[in-house]
Amino acid sequence: MNILLPTIMSLRNMIAEMNRKHLDLKRISKTASLLLLSGLSRNSIPPAIIQRCLKEQQQDGGWVSIADTAWNAYFLKLLDPLQYKENIEKALHYIISRQNDTGLWGRSKRDVSRIPVTAVLFFLFPEMADSETLHRLEKLWLSEKNSLTYKAGYTLMAFKAAGFQPLDKFLTADAARWLMDNRQEDGGFAPWKDHPVSSDVFCTSIATLGLLQYKEAVPEAVFRQAYHWLVENRLPGGIWPYHEIEDGASWGLYALTQLTGAGLDE
Repeated sequence: MNILLPTIMSLRNMIAEMNRKHLDLKRISKTASLLLLSGLSRNSIPPAIIQRCLKEQQQDGGWVSIADTAWNAYFLKLLDPLQYKENIEKALHYIISRQNDTGLWGRSKRDVSRIPVTAVLFFLFPEMADSETLHRLEKLWLSEKNSLTYKAGYTLMAFKAAGFQPLDKFLTADAARWLMDNRQEDGGFAPWKDHPVSSDVFCTSIATLGLLQYKEAVPEAVFRQAYHWLVENRLPGGIWPYHEIEDGASWGLYALTQLTGAGLDE
């Protein structure tokens, strides 16, 4: 845990500062959720953030957007699923009512289906993923197959959370193999192997988390190299150089936590 402490402390300070500046609630609740998933105590979340989350939920059950609603509801679920049961149920009802014409989710009901919205939703709330919508996500991934590393990672995370076996019985193995083939020489991940930018914390974390869902099919060396990339590319304050600092750092923290928990941190 000591190696994670600088990142945890930086992110704890960030959520308090972002809330003080009244920045977008989703940025705060998403960061707080990944902190909680990484082992932070619920008592460490500033009460002002919880109160703001409750206050900003609208009468229809939603917040600003579908993605905002998913992360805010998940934040409440992690805090206390019984105490906030009504808030969570209203939020999920709102999300269901915003399915698009294909039966999945994008940025809004009028948007195209998007893996980073739908797959994350199923990862956070697998109870929302019935066989029909999961098969739709399977088709969506197949239509975008081998496109972006984080889309592959999100898809694997969603399928595992929902306990879903795709109709294409080789899909998860193929996606994992494609991810491994698209590692950078340094052991990290970019959007794809020949992308003009180098490895970054977001792609490395999401790709690694996706592979961890099916770790029996992945050589341990892949995980150990990702772990070392994440550790070695942190800045002294425990964060990584990334545009949305808290987004990269919170996913990085969660990936490190999962790698450590799986004994893949040597």
